[in-house]
Amino acid sequence: MWWNTLIGQGLEHVGRATVGLTGLRHRSVGVDEAVDDPGSGPVVLIGGFGETAPCLAPMTNWLTRVGYDARAYTLGAGMGCSQRTTVSLVRRVRALAEEAGEPVRVVGHSRGGQLARAVGAEAPESVSHVVTIGTPLDMSGTTPAMAAMLWGFAAAGTMGVPGLYRLGCLTVGACCAGFREALRAPWPAQVALTSIYSPTDAAVSWRACHVPGARNVEVASGHVAQLTAAQVQRAVAAALVAAPAPGTAAA
Repeated sequence: MWWNTLIGQGLEHVGRATVGLTGLRHRSVGVDEAVDDPGSGPVVLIGGFGETAPCLAPMTNWLTRVGYDARAYTLGAGMGCSQRTTVSLVRRVRALAEEAGEPVRVVGHSRGGQLARAVGAEAPESVSHVVTIGTPLDMSGTTPAMAAMLWGFAAAGTMGVPGLYRLGCLTVGACCAGFREALRAPWPAQVALTSIYSPTDAAVSWRACHVPGARNVEVASGHVAQLTAAQVQRAVAAALVAAPAPGTAAA
C-alpha cells in the first residue's frame, strides 16, 4: 500500500510539471472563446500510461466549460492490468449511464484510448461516443523508445513490482484475453467512434491511430501536449456531438 501511495504521489507531481510545461507551448482554448457545438451529459475521460488527475485537468476543465459533466478516471495511472481496468471502467460507465438516464461519452488519451475502445465494445448500450487521442490500435504502433519503456515496466510487473501490468498483458496472457478481443471486435454501429492523431507525435505512429471506418481527425501536436492544445480540445468537442460514421468498424 505504501508503495502505491508513494508512486501515485510522485506521478501526480510529474503530471503537474509536465502539463505546466506543455501548456506554455500549446495554448488551451481561451475562457471567452465560443463553442460551435456546446454539449451536455456525462463524459468519462481516461488517462494513458502514467497519467494522473493533474495530466487530465486541462481536458477535464475544458469539457466542463463546454457543458459536460466530465469525470476523469486514472485507475492506477493506466499502469495496471488492462483487463481488470476495463472491467472496472465498464462497471463505472454502466452505473453512470443508469444514474444519468442517458449513454455516456468516453474519451481516452494514448493507452486510455485503448481502454475507451474496449469499454465501447463491451458496453455499447451505455456508451454513445468514443473518442481516442493519440491511441494506436495495438502495441506495434508505438515508437521504439516508447515500446522499450512499456516493455520495461511490464518486465518489472512480472518480477513482482506492485501496481504494474505484466508481460502477459502485452502478449498472449490469458489475463487480458478479453481486453484484446474487445479491441479487435466489430465496432457497434450505434456508437460514434473518432480517432484524433498527430503526425508529429513522437510516442505513437499516426498510421497506427488511423482506424478503418472511424472518423479520423488529424491535428498538429505532440503526444503529451494533446491534453492541453486548443486544436485537440476543439476536435474533441466536435467529436462528442458527431453522429456515428456510416459503416463504422474497429480493426
